[in-house]
Amino acid sequence: MATMVESEVSTSVTATEQQQNLPKDDIYGKYYPTDPKNLNLEGNFGPMCPERIGYLQPTSKVTPLQIMRERFNRDGYLLVKGLLPKEPVLKCRREYFEYMSPSGLLKPDTNAVEGIFSEKDSRKYLPPGNLRRLFGLKDDEESEKYLELMISAHEAQFYLDFCEIEELRAFIRRFAGWEHITMLQRTLLRAFVPDSELTPVHFDQMYLRAGPPTSLTAWVPIGDISLEGGGLMYLEGSTDIGQRTEEEFSRNADNLTDEERVSAFNKNMNDGGFLSRDTVEYGQKADRKWLIGGYEVGDVIFHNPWMVHASCKNKDPERRIRLATDLRFVDSTKPYDKRWMKVFRPLDGL
Repeated sequence: MATMVESEVSTSVTATEQQQNLPKDDIYGKYYPTDPKNLNLEGNFGPMCPERIGYLQPTSKVTPLQIMRERFNRDGYLLVKGLLPKEPVLKCRREYFEYMSPSGLLKPDTNAVEGIFSEKDSRKYLPPGNLRRLFGLKDDEESEKYLELMISAHEAQFYLDFCEIEELRAFIRRFAGWEHITMLQRTLLRAFVPDSELTPVHFDQMYLRAGPPTSLTAWVPIGDISLEGGGLMYLEGSTDIGQRTEEEFSRNADNLTDEERVSAFNKNMNDGGFLSRDTVEYGQKADRKWLIGGYEVGDVIFHNPWMVHASCKNKDPERRIRLATDLRFVDSTKPYDKRWMKVFRPLDGL
């Protein structure tokens, strides 16, 4: 993806010309909402270090494509503000929480679209998959109901409709230059309640090894996510770290079968298939900042398959549940990891 987009960036565009072309509402490079010391940011093992927190820089949706591509290639991500219309995003959020209500997820007598947490044991509501396997509650009726509903929500009509939003596909065609795009069928729809286990440190290519590193991930917040709400965060300029890490995994894979080699859960990997659960320690060892952002309805952040990312715990002051989905796109005329052309199931090997 990065190579393809990079080839389309005009090297003749000067910094002055770029500044002249920028829309007035583009604040890329200027976004600094508050000193990180003022925020309640927490990892699995304690507070985040304010000195190692930076901010994702937003891009206006009407920014010229050549500038968007340049930012994506340089930063490894592109946060596009207001790319999607608000109405279908909020519709999906409302219908999702109505769908999940039998699990006891929501605070009684609140509007479903607000997604206010019930304050029950957060371990009940870990997402399906390895986090739940490692840390979830066992033999709990509400927890089991939540698991059932969260899995089936991936095939609910309200979510399938949301995944078909044309504005997203139209943008990807223009941005990536792909005439024929395919959204990988294995999407991830996740709700993180306040104070629960966070998204571990990882990069996407770990899970997409049966294909080349050419996918484009769109992480779509389904509702507002505050700076303290546990939205996706990225390790600054970490494309090189993802590439080096994967090269190291490949060098150590001589003892594996072909099937094991493409698995993120082979015996050379951490249990759970991620790089670390300790975001603070990982950032310190890498000597990079974690970049956070506040997300609004309609925003989409895109990243390349090497970019290292994770999240803080959801410490939203209004106790809102963080709801978002991972959608991955490929050029359907080129090779890609076809293992992902199936609906998500917990512990499905991906």
